[in-house]
Amino acid sequence: MRNLTIGDLKLALRDLLDERVEELRLSATGRLYEPRLRARQKEIEALPDAAGTQAPLARELSEADVRHDGLGAAIFFLCKAVEAHPSLAPEVKAAAAGAQQAFVPGLDVLRAPYADEASAALDNRPELTRLKAELKAVATPGGGSLHEWVKAFVAAGDEIDKLLRRRATLLATGENAAATGPLRGAVVGLLGRFREALRDEIQEEGSKLPADHEARLFAYVDKLNA
Repeated sequence: MRNLTIGDLKLALRDLLDERVEELRLSATGRLYEPRLRARQKEIEALPDAAGTQAPLARELSEADVRHDGLGAAIFFLCKAVEAHPSLAPEVKAAAAGAQQAFVPGLDVLRAPYADEASAALDNRPELTRLKAELKAVATPGGGSLHEWVKAFVAAGDEIDKLLRRRATLLATGENAAATGPLRGAVVGLLGRFREALRDEIQEEGSKLPADHEARLFAYVDKLNA
């Protein structure tokens, strides 16, 4: 939850303690942590509005994500088209299939959180080198080859990683950090401990909590943290 701003935490606690409070109270852990979460919520709600409005680099991250996802979708559909074409050489079809499986195995990877997309770019860089010849064998519309498309896709993931690192620095050193940093850290820590304890309760033998209880309860938190 390192990416959550104080504004994100305000929204997250409202979701947990208002929209999902009945789910929260299904577990003994939730009932134990509810008063602690409400106490922190009061502290956050008492902050001046300006303190919770910072979302560093949100626009830049959104733009980088649009580019990343657009390139990924283009690679996916081009590779599928090459595979389906009845007249292309088998080695070209094989190259396209290998590229698609290596870099965009499914469109769901383009809906992953920012941090996951950045991590995938790091993992994919060796594959870009290993498959260079195969990628260059697949032509793309407008000239060039699939290698250029995949190289740009990996670079877009790297850019997301750079922006996430910059955002983390800004959150730590921003003008409101002195006022909100300790509170933000305390709330993130509290949510982390709550989540770990809840996970333990779900995994206890004889627990009546559904297996996806944690995921459902923290769904909005995870979305904000992406």
